[in-house]
Amino acid sequence: MQNLLLKSLLALSFLLSPVSASASSNLSDITFYTENYPPANYIENGEIKGISVDTIKAIWQHLNIPEQDILIAPWSRGYRFTLDNANTALFTMSRTQPRENLFKWVGPIFHSTHVLIAKKSKKLKFSSLGQVFYHKVATVQGDISEISMYQVGFPASNMASVSQLKQAFLMMESDRVDMMAVSIHGFSHLTDQLGFDANDYEQVWEVNKIGNYFAFNINTPDKVIQAYQKAFDEIKEQRLQIKEAYELPQADY
Repeated sequence: MQNLLLKSLLALSFLLSPVSASASSNLSDITFYTENYPPANYIENGEIKGISVDTIKAIWQHLNIPEQDILIAPWSRGYRFTLDNANTALFTMSRTQPRENLFKWVGPIFHSTHVLIAKKSKKLKFSSLGQVFYHKVATVQGDISEISMYQVGFPASNMASVSQLKQAFLMMESDRVDMMAVSIHGFSHLTDQLGFDANDYEQVWEVNKIGNYFAFNINTPDKVIQAYQKAFDEIKEQRLQIKEAYELPQADY
């Protein structure tokens, strides 16, 4: 737990300090940022784990470089910092058209189907997207599920933006909102973590399906990206085992 706290504090100090370093071609000179968003990356018993965490560790092992620090930060802060500073990377990031030329990409690690989840007791049924707009939804600030809601025209006045997935869930559970935007596998892991019965909830609308990647600062040298992608491709069997270990649905491979 002390190690996790230190990494969280380090992340805060990095995010609050100006960085002027130029891009390095050294594979081990990259600082990685992530958030708490299961099953891709999350904290359990004071340790960070998940599909993406195990995958990046397998890449480092394949490249024969030491494990790098993974610093935990709220998504919006980690996003801005990786966007603006050399020698940084952020995961797990959905690769969308607006983001395409802002980062350099390694992956895809897995795919996510983003949906709107509600309590079954609310008995919400929609036959058109327009009907969804009349209900309040909790989203994670800057997450692809929130971005996707904006892209389909969901009114900002009915969107409650929070910093963590757990907060979005608790808002739905306490009836402060009607639904939450989340990936299918993310919701399953979240209910397990919090001790809620997933059968008390249901998917009421599908938003989209998209690939998830490691996103590197745009100034990262191409040879670094190529080395990481080559290692990623070469550990295909190990990546499959990681997905199976986290019980990722086949549809999201």
